[in-house]
Amino acid sequence: MVASAIRGLAVAAIGVGLVLTGLPAVAAPVTQAAAPAGEIVIPAAARYVPRATRILSAGTTGFLWAQEGDDGLLWTDYATGTPTALAQRLPEKVAYDQDEGIFRSGPSWDPGWYGAGSDTVALVQGSRVTLQQGAGAVTGELDLPGGHTYQGTFGDVVLSRTGAEDEPQAYHLWRAGAASDVTGLPAAATGITVEDGDARSVIVNYDLPGDGNGHGHFSIVDLASGAATPLPDRLDGSDDATEVAGFRLGAGSILRNRWGRYAMDVYDRDDLTATPRTVDTGSFDYQAAYGIVGSTLLTVDPVAPGNNAYRGQPLFSLRVDQADADPITVMSPAAHQIVPTPDGSVLVAGPERWVQYGDVNWGIYKLTQGADGKVQRREVADVAPMPAEVFGLSLGSGVLTTAVNSTVYEPSGYLGAYRSTSVNGAPPTSLGSVGAWVTGHDSSCSSGDRTACVAMFADGGGYYGLRAADYDDVTTLTRSGSSVAKRKVDTGFSSPYLVDLSGRYGVINSGPKGSQAIADFVAGTVVQKRADVPAALWGNTLWSGAAEGGKVTATRIPSTTAAESFTTPNNCTPTELQAVNRWVYWACYEYGMVYGSGVYDRVTKTFVDAPGVRVLLGDGYFVAQSDTGELKLADLTRPGQAARVVGAVDPISGPRVSWTVDRFGGGIAWADQDERVHVVPSGVPASPLSIIDSSLTGANGTWAASWWLSKKASYQLTVRNAYGVDVVSTSGTATQVSASVPNVDGPFSWSLTLQPADGLGAAVTNGVLKPRPPLKAVKAPVITGTAVVGSTLKATLGTWKPAPQSYSYNWAANGVPIPGAIWQSYKLTPGDAGKRLTFTVKTNLYRFPSGKATSAPTAVVAKAAAPRSTKRPVIVGTVKVGRTVAASTGGWSFRPDHYFYEWRLNGKLISTYPKLKLTSAMRGKKLTLTVVARKAGYHDGRATSATATVAK
Repeated sequence: MVASAIRGLAVAAIGVGLVLTGLPAVAAPVTQAAAPAGEIVIPAAARYVPRATRILSAGTTGFLWAQEGDDGLLWTDYATGTPTALAQRLPEKVAYDQDEGIFRSGPSWDPGWYGAGSDTVALVQGSRVTLQQGAGAVTGELDLPGGHTYQGTFGDVVLSRTGAEDEPQAYHLWRAGAASDVTGLPAAATGITVEDGDARSVIVNYDLPGDGNGHGHFSIVDLASGAATPLPDRLDGSDDATEVAGFRLGAGSILRNRWGRYAMDVYDRDDLTATPRTVDTGSFDYQAAYGIVGSTLLTVDPVAPGNNAYRGQPLFSLRVDQADADPITVMSPAAHQIVPTPDGSVLVAGPERWVQYGDVNWGIYKLTQGADGKVQRREVADVAPMPAEVFGLSLGSGVLTTAVNSTVYEPSGYLGAYRSTSVNGAPPTSLGSVGAWVTGHDSSCSSGDRTACVAMFADGGGYYGLRAADYDDVTTLTRSGSSVAKRKVDTGFSSPYLVDLSGRYGVINSGPKGSQAIADFVAGTVVQKRADVPAALWGNTLWSGAAEGGKVTATRIPSTTAAESFTTPNNCTPTELQAVNRWVYWACYEYGMVYGSGVYDRVTKTFVDAPGVRVLLGDGYFVAQSDTGELKLADLTRPGQAARVVGAVDPISGPRVSWTVDRFGGGIAWADQDERVHVVPSGVPASPLSIIDSSLTGANGTWAASWWLSKKASYQLTVRNAYGVDVVSTSGTATQVSASVPNVDGPFSWSLTLQPADGLGAAVTNGVLKPRPPLKAVKAPVITGTAVVGSTLKATLGTWKPAPQSYSYNWAANGVPIPGAIWQSYKLTPGDAGKRLTFTVKTNLYRFPSGKATSAPTAVVAKAAAPRSTKRPVIVGTVKVGRTVAASTGGWSFRPDHYFYEWRLNGKLISTYPKLKLTSAMRGKKLTLTVVARKAGYHDGRATSATATVAK
């Protein structure tokens, strides 16, 4: 099957730049030959409308056909599908008008002109008729006598006619050089023409005196006998010549077309007296083509441009042997031709499957009726697509985008599609699917005989722009390979048009001359409005011509302050400017006259001669189109170097339409007559790499930076936040480098390192990364828990930026590290009582200095609750004068470290020893024992015995 054409979509980078290197002045170039090696040829895309074909003869083993754009006669075998070109060719290539759906030139469409009903092919040159079997051997030759005009070949019978057009005529049959007359035609018949024919019969149409308006009369000629028999061309004995429009032959049937009555009568070919079967054809056009296979009528309407059916209309089948049968779609769309074959099948051109938008695999199919009554089809020949016409093209940083009439064709709205291809290497690479659709509004220049003319610009960063604005007067850039990624600027102008484009900036003029806008397509805003003057962009450098006089001034957008300038040698006022790196092209052209033109070298301050029209400036060269369509490249870097021819285009076309240059260190692209696009290296070393524009913003909560380059480069970009984290680390190859991050944790630092992809020139760096600071706790560790001896404290690690890979901890009491306290929790000991504790976290992260943070101190650690008495102390012994009593400590909730004793007599402390000697002075007084339970880190516990009275 036909291979899908290369499609396109997507991108590389932006670019525009300024690099200054010394060069001597260059002499006016002269012509020489040969472009440098390395040319890439992009095959033509497939035209949306399939290649038109015409089947000229269908035989037993194969068929003869011709196709659009070719002057060959092709014989194709059914079995192999292999076409063989006959030695005899057509006088000119077959031309087809896709808008009207008609052939403008080609072979004779007369039935049987090249043969019919067999493998015999007839080739006519003057009065000589040569017969051959398909593409094989010649089987006979016939020189028609004077007065005989060739009418066709049917089977192996040659048919000729005698008699002038407006006089009675006769038909003659020739077999093996011998002639016989056709009998049975009225003697007064005039205007005899062949309506249809095969190896058995020929149907002729003719007029008789008094016929008046209508379709005339029809007869069928039996080729075996030469006898003509009238066909039923009048209904019910009527003389109405408008009822029957024509007849067509089938293998076993004859079709009578009564389109005025929306009917097709199907006769038995062997018995024309039998009542025909009638099929309702009211759903079809009066110009529909018809054929029959078995008991199935086939029909297809002609191309309907008004309904955008440029590929053709559906082929329908209707069962003749079923009453009121509904039409069934057999193939959609199909060519407007149904050709019967000797075995009862028919040939029809159409697609493998229905595709509304996109490429189709078109072929010629053989249709038969299967045993189940359904129509079956088999492809017998592949039809290659017609090349899609190139309406316009752009080339930037190795990304080629073409506007071609592929994918869709609805001239009331859509003419085709934009396809993008990367040509940075061989083979070229399609950038995704087909991109946006080409509209009639995109066409913006005189195109001669071409369908459209779409002037295109490349921004260098993967977007292309059109000279014409959209239907809403909005100037739009579209990402190559995409239909939705767009950048738009509404200047408020009427009928605005794009003048130049580089990186994010564009120059847009108003349709009515007088106003000009400098637009930022990334921001979608107008940076500046001013009077219309010649202008050119290279990155953020805007070159502007004076309204009067030859001064040309450069500013750096958004500034309007002059940065540099030059004056044209003859002080003529430029009407056109172009800028690339160190070079500025200027031309003074008005009313068809060139008053001066050339290229200014900003480094040497010298001028080089250049043509004043049809010139595009590249990096170190310019290309000019001659009146004959030759493209001649002049090298600005080598004085005296002869210009060379790098391509040839349609002379009526021009820059940005049939050819363009890649300003961003690239070459030339041009479309040839077969709609292939050639991408040719310039052979001129590109200027050293430079950053030609950059932006840094922190708006809308996002920090964003972009750098536009003069040519493609490999890059390494690192962006670091205030905490030393590399929030962006990316690399690649492009002409625009961009990064964006949420505008937090700033300020940011960055480092951009660029290496020219072509290896020419030094590396470029931009920005300096700040050293990484120690890890920082944005939230300090926090201690939780109660600062009481015996309790367990816990601590959080805090919040750190950046996040550490590992942690270590330590507890301290009054600032003194506590040995072994290296966990996130800590149980307070008696030794901590009366002190304040802190928790310190140390953090570590690869390539970062370690961080350290300490929590706020706790409250002073309090003693724990006192032991609780579970059994009162007891005074042991007889409480009597002269006796000694002892203290019993009683019971406690936990074991104290020590006990202390307090003996009181009538409430007065008299002793702190464990034993007490009772004296006579104590007689009759009240004695109590208090035990103090003491434990380190705890409050003292106290318990008092029962009161005892000291006896005598």
